[in-house]
Amino acid sequence: MQNTYLKFEEFDTPQKDDMKTLLHSPAPNTTLFQQEQERFQKDFAVQDKQQRELQNKQKQLQYESRRLANLEREGMIWQRNEHYQQKDELKRQYHQEQYTQGKRNLNGLAYNPLTLEYAQNEQGQALKRYDEMSQVRQLVRAQNLDNRANCGYNLLTGENRKGVEDIVPDDLKGHYQNKLQERDNQLNIKHYALQQQLLTKQY
Repeated sequence: MQNTYLKFEEFDTPQKDDMKTLLHSPAPNTTLFQQEQERFQKDFAVQDKQQRELQNKQKQLQYESRRLANLEREGMIWQRNEHYQQKDELKRQYHQEQYTQGKRNLNGLAYNPLTLEYAQNEQGQALKRYDEMSQVRQLVRAQNLDNRANCGYNLLTGENRKGVEDIVPDDLKGHYQNKLQERDNQLNIKHYALQQQLLTKQY
């Protein structure tokens, strides 16, 4: 059986004088300490009212700080929206001044739908060139379809057929011939590449 030892510590018990001093003049860091103006207060309703008023005041201060924070946030939102509106207005004015969009009493293109004429300015000439090249591409496509879908003569009468060249306007014939030449060059390049591939496969 093992020997067990019990260790006893002696604690100093406060004497009578020390207890009296502790009760009548406690240290400020103890729970017995109390302010002198609070020792003789007997009207607890007034004290409770003061405490409630203090709590209410603190709560109102919190509400006020929150209200100011919300007001500041709303002000920032309004400033940002006004900045966006000013930016959009400047953008709209720029487009109106540069004749790109949003023009008053004018259509979206440099073209008069009543007189069917292009505008006598740089935008009108650019639109005219764009439309002419689009028409040339349509004629070239029609010529390709005509060559691949028909023969060179009329099956009923035996006469030579008139191709797409007869319906090309005189002012577009130059562009039309250039487009046909570009098409032929591309076809030649494509055929040359295919021939080279076939030759490499044979050897």
